[in-house]
Amino acid sequence: MIYTSETIQGQVYFPVVNYLLMIGTIIMVAVFKDLAKLTNAYGFAVSTVMFVTTSLVALQAYYTKHLPLVVAVGFFLIFGFFDGLFWGASLRKVPHGAWVPLMIGSVLMLCMFFWTWGKGLEDHFDGMNRKNLRHFIVVDESDNSREKRIRKRVTSTQASSKPATLTYVAGDTIKSQGGDEEVDEDDDSPEGSVKANQTLYLVPEDESQPRRHLARLPTCAVFHKLTSGRGVPHTFYGFLRQWPSLPRVVIFLSVKTMNINRIPVEERYTVSKVRTLQGFYGVTYALGFRDDFNMDVNEIIERICGLESRVGVNDEAAALANIEEIRAAAKQTTHIVPHYHVVSKGIRGLGFLSVPLAWCRALLIEALYRRIATMFPETENWLGSADEIIRVGINAEI
Repeated sequence: MIYTSETIQGQVYFPVVNYLLMIGTIIMVAVFKDLAKLTNAYGFAVSTVMFVTTSLVALQAYYTKHLPLVVAVGFFLIFGFFDGLFWGASLRKVPHGAWVPLMIGSVLMLCMFFWTWGKGLEDHFDGMNRKNLRHFIVVDESDNSREKRIRKRVTSTQASSKPATLTYVAGDTIKSQGGDEEVDEDDDSPEGSVKANQTLYLVPEDESQPRRHLARLPTCAVFHKLTSGRGVPHTFYGFLRQWPSLPRVVIFLSVKTMNINRIPVEERYTVSKVRTLQGFYGVTYALGFRDDFNMDVNEIIERICGLESRVGVNDEAAALANIEEIRAAAKQTTHIVPHYHVVSKGIRGLGFLSVPLAWCRALLIEALYRRIATMFPETENWLGSADEIIRVGINAEI
């Protein structure tokens, strides 16, 4: 996809589409043996484009240009009246060849609706199943009272919000300067309470299970968030369950495409720091719609070091030692990205219709959407070398 405008985000060019249009045009001309039917198809397509364009311009005038509603309605009534006359007259040609562009347009529209529906369900699942960082990581093994407060808060939050499939949601948030909600922690954590060489433990969801010690590794890990919002990605919790250890530097990265053409390089990164856990950071990487994706881990590390130097102004020796550890850990960086294995929810409460509707829903999500999402992953353009990537699988019931 190539952006061809410095001001309009939706003005794009797909080189492969031109070739597909060429092939499709040749096939259509060859299939239509009757010139009159080909003319009917062309006329219906042109009149439909004119009517749809008039409708979209009226919507843009009100919702995008913020013109008075009277102006938008007046424009649609005047120009839509004439376009509607041509379009209404061309409807009579549908049985005589005009059904071809109608069928092609309907198929494309259904494909767009289907992808938007499936992606919306997946993003909803991702947002509803975020983890509060301090709900499953405790600092000290003897901190039993805090763990009880964590379990109580998680239980009460679960009862009120009822998240899909998984049994945790996000709590309160530290916000970055850009307003994106990156990582969560508790309100009762005092500002500036980070201690060096913390001993961290993973709190299991099953209260009968013992806590697991999280060893700190001298590496850096970037956990990619597919959608912005409060809480850390639940792939982070899945990663800890499989490998109960923590990198020295943990970065939760969100990528946001802004509605402007370009963003200066020095303004693309916004870094926030978890107040009570050492080595945890939230980063928002903002891009203009004409900017190339070129996320630089070294640039993020430099900004993290700058943040640490400002935070540790009262203890320069400790701040310098911390920065040296961060730089050393960043020499080995791994990207952790989620991979959703989507599964369709069951349908209940509709009587005899529940079974056939559930079967149709499973066919659309598991047989179609899952395969398309696998062929065109959202993180395809994010990362570099494959040996720096760990994909954490998540069963997403949507």
